[in-house]
Amino acid sequence: MPYTGKTSKFEFMKTMHEINKKKVPAVRIDPSLDKYDDIVLFPEKLAKANENLKKSGFTKLPNKKHNR
Repeated sequence: MPYTGKTSKFEFMKTMHEINKKKVPAVRIDPSLDKYDDIVLFPEKLAKANENLKKSGFTKLPNKKHNR
């Protein structure tokens, strides 16, 4: 939420602090997107990214499902 100048800067910062204090995420993820969890939508890009990770020396992370 960028500062647009329509409210005072104090009101904007107050709103941002209130959002940051909340325990609930500001974005809701649509549960209907869960059907894409196990599908690789861009296999070529995934292969290229995996090759770059092998070259970079990063360790391989275990494949975990998202906690929602």
